[in-house]
Amino acid sequence: MDGSRRELIGLGHDLQLISELEVASSLREPDVFFTPGELRRFASAISPLESMAGAFAAKEALFKALPAAGETWFWTEAELVHDHRGAPRFQAHGALAGHLARHRLRVSVSLSHSGGYVSAVVMVTGGTSALTRFLNTTNRAVRRALRRIPADAAGAPQ
Repeated sequence: MDGSRRELIGLGHDLQLISELEVASSLREPDVFFTPGELRRFASAISPLESMAGAFAAKEALFKALPAAGETWFWTEAELVHDHRGAPRFQAHGALAGHLARHRLRVSVSLSHSGGYVSAVVMVTGGTSALTRFLNTTNRAVRRALRRIPADAAGAPQ
């Protein structure tokens, strides 16, 4: 994380059996579940089906981790991309991007492949809540007030 104070908003996990996606031909249609960019990346991967299963599990975990909202999001609004080292992250589009920006939410994703399965964990974090900010402000005010109270030699308030 970037060192700023952030709170865990949601945590999602999904486990996907890679072989289950062999028969899911509808997943290969652009803009249904995956973006055209994701589909191109799968096609060029060493193991296309494993790559697709990872993205599938990541999206499932993301939508489990997101807090309930009155908005409708589409699977393609969460595009799984990778940085220059190959680490996965989401690039949000449309209403999902707007929601994340409005609520200052950040999404982290981790993928693991083993024994015919892919596991995805997604963590959604946000700025500190209003209650936490209130309590922090109250604690600072109490500490300032206590510093103004003179103490006797034994250290107890007079």
